Amino acid sequence: MLLPTENIALNKPASQQHPYPDRPQWGADRAVDGLKSNLDILGEQCTISADKYLTSEWRVDLQEVLSIHHIFIQYRTGNVVWDKNNGYTSRFLGFSVYISNTTDKKDGTLCFKDTSYTRATIPNPTNITCFTHGRYVIYHNNRTQPEFPPGYSMNAYNELCEVEVYGCPELGYDGENCSSLCPEKCKDDQCYAGNKTCLSCVAGYIGSQCIEECDGGTFGARCINMCGKCAQNEHCHHINGSCMNGCDPGFYGHQCKKICETGKYGIDCQQRCSAFCHTSGICHHITGACKDGCKSGWKGTECLEVQDYGKTSTTLYVVIASLSVLVINNVVLVLYVILLCKHSKNQKKNKAYEQNKKENMFTQDTSGYDSVISRAEENYQELAIVTADR
Repeated sequence: MLLPTENIALNKPASQQHPYPDRPQWGADRAVDGLKSNLDILGEQCTISADKYLTSEWRVDLQEVLSIHHIFIQYRTGNVVWDKNNGYTSRFLGFSVYISNTTDKKDGTLCFKDTSYTRATIPNPTNITCFTHGRYVIYHNNRTQPEFPPGYSMNAYNELCEVEVYGCPELGYDGENCSSLCPEKCKDDQCYAGNKTCLSCVAGYIGSQCIEECDGGTFGARCINMCGKCAQNEHCHHINGSCMNGCDPGFYGHQCKKICETGKYGIDCQQRCSAFCHTSGICHHITGACKDGCKSGWKGTECLEVQDYGKTSTTLYVVIASLSVLVINNVVLVLYVILLCKHSKNQKKNKAYEQNKKENMFTQDTSGYDSVISRAEENYQELAIVTADR
């Protein structure tokens, strides 16, 4: 694989903690001027800090957050062979390198800290691999916590003849010679130069290339947030944690993390606790069970059943019996009225029938009498005729 070949620190703004007074030719910018042919103080190609300080720090500002692969450091040699007899080795020992998005190294990533080199083994120049992103590359050394390992100088120094930072000069690129785009789900288009690995992922994704969605009941940045009480134990949305098909009973909100308010329970918190809970309106947010028992006269987990024992029960039964008797009396009264009405109607019908019967009988009797008279008159007439003839 072709590593990034561009020194993205070249001629970028640089600064140091303790500049050497009245020696601008030894300023912080000498470490990023691209010159390292003369490694002596007189060559004016090296940054030199002031004497007699217990800490030293130098930084270069890349002017934007960039993908970094490795850092090259050339330390001062005085143009003398670099070995255990070179006096500058003692000043190089114990150094650290940080990459940060601010000027404070504590906000950044520690790329390297020397804890094991000796004057005989410390390399110069040295390459430090550090796959990360950042704006500031910070060199630090200190002598504030003696006792130091053998060979360490008493004071701390910046004696950097060149610091080169290799990475991609534009965000969102990676791979061989920074010619490939970073994976789509890399946060802020930041990936490690050289291997297409995302520095971090956008919310809802994990993995070295951020192609895996959150699972296992998690969501959001780095998949560290737990889903709420989604209905039927469904997985929430991998990015925002919302429950697509509602909540389990007892919970509400788009992430189903809120418990039903006091006095409500069940699906979507639409049901109300029984008014007969001992403390009215307080019940379990899922089942509706009264938390502190029932009021007198009621029983059951939800206090919706009438008690069947005790004085209160007898009173209730008396009340219920009284109501039952009252209802029965009302029913009997209604039936009596209905029967009375029917009896009255029947009497009227019977009277009408008798009246009609009498009238029919009288008519028949009268017509019989008329026929007798008529026959008598006829007989009388016949007798008169017979008498006349004689």
